[in-house]
Amino acid sequence: MKAETRKKDFNETKRKFIVSLKKRPHNIALVMMAITFIVYSFNLTKISNTTAIVNKQPMGLCSFVTMLFSMLAFVCFLNAYPKRQPVNVPMMLLMYLMQILVIVADVIYIGKINEGLQTIQITSARICIPQAKTMLIIHIVLSVISVITIALIPTMGKMLSKIDTSVEIAGNDDVGNIELSED
Repeated sequence: MKAETRKKDFNETKRKFIVSLKKRPHNIALVMMAITFIVYSFNLTKISNTTAIVNKQPMGLCSFVTMLFSMLAFVCFLNAYPKRQPVNVPMMLLMYLMQILVIVADVIYIGKINEGLQTIQITSARICIPQAKTMLIIHIVLSVISVITIALIPTMGKMLSKIDTSVEIAGNDDVGNIELSED
């Protein structure tokens, strides 16, 4: 009986999760943006060490722009989808602009890494540079996936609405007339 109860509980939890996604399909994009931001934040030490070693002109600014606009795009996304209100279009446009600037800043940073690798002497401190470059490529890919996911929110909402999440109630197949007694 325990396995059967656990299976029913799991199915009910899964159903509730899908129902919540049907109500707010933008949460999928929100989670993707959060993952993208967390990946960059956890690898910020590699970025700062690379900036210190390579030391080309706009590298520090690019890392600052990436961190700042990632957070601000997250806030704009939250303001673009207020509860029980239509989408706030200016916030959506601002969020898209910030995401594009984040991607451009990452591309510029990678270009400066490539430029700096030609002039840097081989040292043990140089090991963080390829790791930072790989992380930035991953961040760019995740940012592009985030932007695509945000653009597909209406489509995901339509697809999720087609999933049947109704609950079958066993027992009362013949509801019939309900008589109310007056006291």
